[in-house]
Amino acid sequence: MTATELRRTPLLLAALLVLAPRGHAAEIDLFPGHSFEEAVEALTPGDTLIVHAGTYADAGRISIGVRGTAAAPVLIKGADGEALPLITRNAGAPVQNTINIEGATWLRLTRLEITGNGGDAINMSGTPSFITLDNLEIHDVDVGINFRSSMNDITVRHNHIHHTGKDGGTGEGMYVGCNDATCVVSRALIENNWIHDTQNSTQGDGIEVKHGSHSNIVRDNVIYNTGYPCVLVYGTVGQPVNVVEGNVMWNCGDSGIQAAADAIIRNNIILDGPGNGFNSQPHQAATPSNLQFVHNTVVGGSPCLRLSGWSGRPGLVLANNAIYCDADDFAIGGLSGVTVTGNVVTPATSALPAAGYRVGQTATLDLTDVAQHNVYPRAGSRVIDAASAAHVTSLDFNGNARSGTPDAGAYDYTTAQNPGWAVVAGFKNASAQPQPPDLALSANPLSVAVGGGTQINWNATSATACTASASPATSGWSGTKGPTGSEGISGLAATTQFNLSCSNAAGSTSRSVTVTVVAAPAPTVSLAASPATLAAGERSTLTWSSTNATGCTATGAWAGNKASAGNEQSAALATTSTFTLACTGAGGSAERSVTVTVTTGGGTPPPASGGGDGGGGGGGAVGWPLLGALLGLAARRRRRS
Repeated sequence: MTATELRRTPLLLAALLVLAPRGHAAEIDLFPGHSFEEAVEALTPGDTLIVHAGTYADAGRISIGVRGTAAAPVLIKGADGEALPLITRNAGAPVQNTINIEGATWLRLTRLEITGNGGDAINMSGTPSFITLDNLEIHDVDVGINFRSSMNDITVRHNHIHHTGKDGGTGEGMYVGCNDATCVVSRALIENNWIHDTQNSTQGDGIEVKHGSHSNIVRDNVIYNTGYPCVLVYGTVGQPVNVVEGNVMWNCGDSGIQAAADAIIRNNIILDGPGNGFNSQPHQAATPSNLQFVHNTVVGGSPCLRLSGWSGRPGLVLANNAIYCDADDFAIGGLSGVTVTGNVVTPATSALPAAGYRVGQTATLDLTDVAQHNVYPRAGSRVIDAASAAHVTSLDFNGNARSGTPDAGAYDYTTAQNPGWAVVAGFKNASAQPQPPDLALSANPLSVAVGGGTQINWNATSATACTASASPATSGWSGTKGPTGSEGISGLAATTQFNLSCSNAAGSTSRSVTVTVVAAPAPTVSLAASPATLAAGERSTLTWSSTNATGCTATGAWAGNKASAGNEQSAALATTSTFTLACTGAGGSAERSVTVTVTTGGGTPPPASGGGDGGGGGGGAVGWPLLGALLGLAARRRRRS
């Protein structure tokens, strides 16, 4: 086929580009009639796969494992200006996830429609990192996006996920992490997604962040009609908190937001639902602590506020919220030691300390139009100027900067009408809102020996300033840093947490990464001699080995530097001799000795080298018994000749 014919045959050309070996990055067009599975599994770092409109239904298991880099990322995208290509499973194929991302790095999937035959739409495993999933339409699957192993730096943005729980599965919109912290997801950014109708499932959370996962941000999502909570977070097991902010939700099963520990929950709107509005209680391995619920607006719920196990627990804050219950519908245990301040609550309740809230009017009088999900304050609302300045957030639900005396609830009142996005079923219009920087921070390696070093890498978008610190304080990681960079840290003596905070006019974002310093194991040495007993003038073979050693030195009857393992024949030995080998490593040193015994003809060992009248050279007089034996041996040899 000529080159002209190839140019005129785009389907064949696409197949050749996908399947042929390549030594450099390529832009590949994929058309219906060819295998999406084969195309994505053949990608190499730097490649771009453009998927044209149509249906791609593979029967095989799709696994994307390409390891792109920051300099050579991998892009899989629906073709611009065309309908979204449909990626699905062959109806007769075994039930399987539609797309598996397994160990991939620096990979982006965008502008695809994904359905399935009973598995997850996208299932990520094998410790992937730097994955971006955006502008996807996901529906009629079990779980929308499943984070099923430890991973970091995952961005999930502006995806429409709906009608999950196919064939009676668990049906979460997003499932982030593993039960009991058996895997940990960190530094994920889950923002501006539209998630709904997860009720045809056994569970159906909107976004569930599992115990142990940390440093994740869940913001500006619209979530409704769920089987379980719209947002559920557990605890971080001592790692940095998760942030849940700027989300709106309604008709959430069980709870609007449920949180146990280690989270900042701010500027969210929780509207009418059959279960709890906000629910915090011990959950699996997490016990309430280190949790802030601030500047949220809650309307309705049964109860509207449930707080269990809070009394006497550290770091709990309930501040600056606007909470409107249908009746005195609160399920609150003791609040000893809890910070409760700046809230507006309707109706008055003895479940909260009187000093911690102002009694509001009805939701109809304080808020613009609850029936239309418009909970922006009316002029004269009781939420205006009601909040505590000690717990004010820098931005409100609209992303506008708060100013003056702070208002309770998710909005800052500035004009008679809501100056921002009107709450509707769809994506939150957050494009024009100022946002704090996006920040990625990593270290490689994450585990080093005492005195070892690591490389800190970071990238902050839209940041005007960054400040570094470490605990314990570490030379080289402190003070002002640029918005992006890479820096080597050496001589680490103890496990260290590296912190970076980057800010702009909209606020700040902080990230931490911990480098574990492991004490080096002590060296071990084994040393043997064969034979261990011999006659004068004979030689012994020394055999040795060591572990965790960087070098070995011989002393005694031998000398010099030795390899960490080996064998060597001694010199001819005239007297009993001791061989010593000392090996050193990062964990210290170890020493072993072995003695080779030199016998006389009658089986009696001679004096050790350097003893008696012979001085240090072993040149003393020959003993009479030995001399007689030698003369007899010489006589026998003469007779044989």
